[in-house]
Amino acid sequence: MNNADVHREKKATPTLSSKAKEVSVDIADLYRFEASDLVLDISEEHYSNLAYMQVAPREVYIDFFATPGIKKDGKMVLRGTRIYMSHAAAQRLVETLDSVLKDVHRAGKMEVYTPKATKETKP
Repeated sequence: MNNADVHREKKATPTLSSKAKEVSVDIADLYRFEASDLVLDISEEHYSNLAYMQVAPREVYIDFFATPGIKKDGKMVLRGTRIYMSHAAAQRLVETLDSVLKDVHRAGKMEVYTPKATKETKP
């Protein structure tokens, strides 16, 4: 290795100079907003009359399908959408759906719904 190679090698090694500054970013601050600034952007919508749910160690996912499917190249194709969520989000979804469906049923505004019997509703 000659002097020119040593000189090039030293230039390629990154070093902190007195001009380098430390920057800290509060990620949570980037996501803070006023409630009045919230705008919903629903970019897609799908109809579903069938859903399958899978529970994995770290998440829950629900596949929503529209049946019957469409025949394509001799095969029946079901169009679907998969939604991933945390266990906590899935639990809130189940509790909210249960509450809303019961309320709508009690108000007589639902075509068909049979609530599951619980200790409180059993005769």
